[in-house]
Amino acid sequence: MRRVACIGKFTAMHRGHRALVAAAAARGAPVVVRFSGMDTALGWQPRIPLLTSAGRSRVLDAWSGELGLTIASLELPFVRVRGLDAGAFLDLLCAEHAVTAVVCGPDFRCGRDRSTGVGELAALCRARSMAMEVVGPVLERGRPISSSRIRTAVCRGQVAAAARMLGRPHELVGRVVHGEGRGRELGFPTANLGACATLAPATGSYAARALLRERSVAAALNVGRNPTIGRGRALSIEAHLIDWSGDCYDAQISLQLLRRLRPERRFPDHAALSAQIAADVQAARAVAGEQAPSR
Repeated sequence: MRRVACIGKFTAMHRGHRALVAAAAARGAPVVVRFSGMDTALGWQPRIPLLTSAGRSRVLDAWSGELGLTIASLELPFVRVRGLDAGAFLDLLCAEHAVTAVVCGPDFRCGRDRSTGVGELAALCRARSMAMEVVGPVLERGRPISSSRIRTAVCRGQVAAAARMLGRPHELVGRVVHGEGRGRELGFPTANLGACATLAPATGSYAARALLRERSVAAALNVGRNPTIGRGRALSIEAHLIDWSGDCYDAQISLQLLRRLRPERRFPDHAALSAQIAADVQAARAVAGEQAPSR
């Protein structure tokens, strides 16, 4: 079967990226091509990722199941291809990875100093008897989906909009650590996320689904500094796992953000805070019940 390279950053693995892979699947066996070490080589400021490596693998597995074929992944060191012109880059794909066709977006550029756009690249492909397809952008509310749009939506707490663009909920990933026990004192024990490996949303309360020890459970999630309890506290991510019982300390957890319920605010006393948490839990239960678990 022909190996078809889908080339891009694939930092978010959103619906636009899936469209590239689907177009490649119609031509042969898709190979998702990414470049490692680009930020370091170009001196870009590192950013908290939208997706972990394990999360990217899960998305590829899900897409493989949907499309009915295996999607391969190829990561090329950016320092190796940075100095190549576009023709030499295509030759590398052909000679070392048996690629016979290329699929990309309309804004894709490659070659030394990003010198080659899709028009010139198409001519270079034809000269090598390689097929090439340019896939138009996937729109969300009239605008092209992009990783930067998704990042902005998450930072604003617009997690439902981010989910529409991703085609799945944005996930917070980390390990459960010991907290201060404040949630238990209020009647709502929480799983406290340690160092979060992915981009955290704006402060507030969220309906979520927690993937923990092969189980998916509804969760009421709080991201914030707990202003009712005290000022100047570090940002925390705490999830009350609805209908969960048992110890989960040090377990790996993924929190799928479904909907923002409200912004963070300070309450006059613990009784008012506890009443609001109870309302948040009921709202989170309802939202999670509306949306099937996503893996």
